[in-house]
Amino acid sequence: MFPSVKVENEKLEYIVDTVKSKINYYEVHANPMSVRFTFFGSDNPDIDQQFDELRKILVPEGYIPFLVMDVENYVEVTIRAEQKYKTNTVNLIMLILTLASTIYVGSIYAKSFVAPGRFSELYSLLYGFIFFSLPLMFILGIHETAHYLVAKKYNVNASLPFFIPLPYLIGTFGAFVSLRDPIPSRKAMTEIGAAGPIAGFLVALPLLFLAQYFETIFKPVGSYIPFELNYPMIYRLFGIFEPTKVPIFPMVFAVWVGMFATAMNLIPAGQLDGGHIARGVLGSKSYLLGYIFLGFLFYLTIAYNYLGWLFLALFVIFMGMVHPPALNDYQKISKFDIGIGIFSIIMFILTFTPLPIKP
Repeated sequence: MFPSVKVENEKLEYIVDTVKSKINYYEVHANPMSVRFTFFGSDNPDIDQQFDELRKILVPEGYIPFLVMDVENYVEVTIRAEQKYKTNTVNLIMLILTLASTIYVGSIYAKSFVAPGRFSELYSLLYGFIFFSLPLMFILGIHETAHYLVAKKYNVNASLPFFIPLPYLIGTFGAFVSLRDPIPSRKAMTEIGAAGPIAGFLVALPLLFLAQYFETIFKPVGSYIPFELNYPMIYRLFGIFEPTKVPIFPMVFAVWVGMFATAMNLIPAGQLDGGHIARGVLGSKSYLLGYIFLGFLFYLTIAYNYLGWLFLALFVIFMGMVHPPALNDYQKISKFDIGIGIFSIIMFILTFTPLPIKP
């Protein structure tokens, strides 16, 4: 039995009618900012599914429902602010610019593997594309596409990947997918967050061995050594020991960057992928783990004199340490998603190195 509600606004009437179709509530309280529907748990035996069905109706129409199950159980619905998004033309332009920047940077590393001659510059660009830009962009692209596809699975509106060009060192500052809807549940938060690192890691693994194969074919003809790399545990796990004091083959470096990006993304803090996973698996207490890892980044900065960790720590702080909750933050996490969390820890251990580039 639903209480009668006098409505004077078409939007309010729509919200009330929609909630009434999914949730058995006993009280309605409306204010200028939101509408609250209080309910008994016993009247809604499958509240997780009921709420998710409600969310799938309301969010596309510009309303955000939020579930609270505490002293009182209620669903609160707010009107979403009007949002404007960039067209896919921006994604295409940034993709082209990032391809250009990674090809350029890759060609610099490729020069040591191209014999001097009339077309050496052209060959350097070709090698930079095939052996650096292509594998690196493939790893990053698969990473972001996985985020996108799993977001779509949960009816969360997401942008196409935005690639960020950087014509220095690794040719790109990475890529990201913008989630344009709030995340519906802890399960969705865990799986959307983990999809990218898992997909990128699984793609990088075979490329790791392919890079070693090409490295045996293309021998350096130059002596340019921009830096020396420290390789993460996964290389030792497969018995791969890269030579030092020699030029780095571009594809070896591209895969190394992919592995390093996986480790950085899996740090369980703030808005990083690892932060999403931690918030999904651990719930509201995950911020404690985030602060522990923030301290870990500052420790690495001092212990290894590597400013990259400082920049990452400042980025995490800037983006916000406390991860916002899911719309339904009370849904129990499954064994499958706990397994995802454990696998994410294993991936982090295998791909992390405290001092990525030797001084």
